[in-house]
Amino acid sequence: MNNLVLLVCGIFLLSLVSIFNNVYGITVNYTDFSVNVLDNWAFLKSNRLAEVFDRSRLELIPTEFSDLLLNPSQNLSGQRIQNGAYSIISVDSEYPYRNVPLEIHTRYSLQDLNLSKVKIFSKENTTIGGEPAVKINRSGRNNLTNIEVVEYYVVHDSKPYFLTYAANVKDFQRFLPQFELMVKTFKFAK
Repeated sequence: MNNLVLLVCGIFLLSLVSIFNNVYGITVNYTDFSVNVLDNWAFLKSNRLAEVFDRSRLELIPTEFSDLLLNPSQNLSGQRIQNGAYSIISVDSEYPYRNVPLEIHTRYSLQDLNLSKVKIFSKENTTIGGEPAVKINRSGRNNLTNIEVVEYYVVHDSKPYFLTYAANVKDFQRFLPQFELMVKTFKFAK
């Protein structure tokens, strides 16, 4: 009986290793971080000059929604993804402070979200790249009720980061596990 249990557990573990070995398409190395991106997610190249040189912002979209790429001059936002999903992983360059604890960065971000009329569904402590982080599940900004968002806030070497996944309510649960798999591979460069 014990041998049978060990054999089943071994087969299960080998299956998991096989699945995870085939899940990721490419590791993206940016100046501040790296992340493994799934094969069925496309990269968006930014037209913003500062981001081309900074290389601290990664925009991703499931290839199923590649029609959202037709107008690259528009930023990804809730308005653009009424029928789709996207992710942004970035140094929080719009956050005006440095050398601030995660708690203050999170409180500041939540205050900004409240000004944008969002509903917070949940908030929990977690880790990203070995650093303490906060995970927020919320509605879209500015009363976009058909958009749901998961955001992670994390601070590393005095720099604030965010990892965001947003999708219309219909597609949110379908792509959320894929986003979470990519988040688990996030690593800080230094």
